[in-house]
Amino acid sequence: MPEIYLDTSALIKLYVAEPRSTEVEQLVAEADGIVINRLGMLEWHCAMARRLRTRQITADYMNLARTEFTRHLAEDYYRIVPYNDPLLGDALRVLDSTDPIPLRTLDAIHLTAVRNAGLARIATADDVMRRAAHQLQLEVAYFGD
Repeated sequence: MPEIYLDTSALIKLYVAEPRSTEVEQLVAEADGIVINRLGMLEWHCAMARRLRTRQITADYMNLARTEFTRHLAEDYYRIVPYNDPLLGDALRVLDSTDPIPLRTLDAIHLTAVRNAGLARIATADDVMRRAAHQLQLEVAYFGD
């Protein structure tokens, strides 16, 4: 199966047991490669910190997950799309292409990263992202409720 881009809502499921985490793990196991955006790395840490603040995870769990995520990054488990000015310019075109879907800033950046990486597939648990990706004619692996 070709490479697939994971937005943060799907990426987090690899490190926190949530509904449909097992399905994301299976998708990752079958893919030829996993692609994320550098922005997704920051979003991952923010999402984990939010889970810690809301007591969905413990500090020990957070430390273990961070260690694992850092190891995956160091071992090139993910291909990382750079976050740069050209990507931001391209994101405006993606935003225009998905109107009237209420795309958020970071979602536009993720979708632009998918396109800039030359990919046709994205995994997400976010319904707005799913709808926008379909409008862009991307194949979507959806792991939402």
